[in-house]
Amino acid sequence: HFFLVFSCLDEGYYQGGKFQFEIEVPDAYNMVPPKVKCSTRIWHPNITETGEICL
Repeated sequence: HFFLVFSCLDEGYYQGGKFQFEIEVPDAYNMVPPKVKCSTRIWHPNITETGEICL
């Protein structure tokens, strides 16, 4: 179980933003993909209101 804080550059739509993601890598990784969730409330077309990543 990991937490990642992503800091944005000083330009663009998300400038100056800091976004936290929660990453869970299962024991069966390689056969089962990791789960990634955005813990910071953000509007993005590939992130649901609950933080689930849609790819």
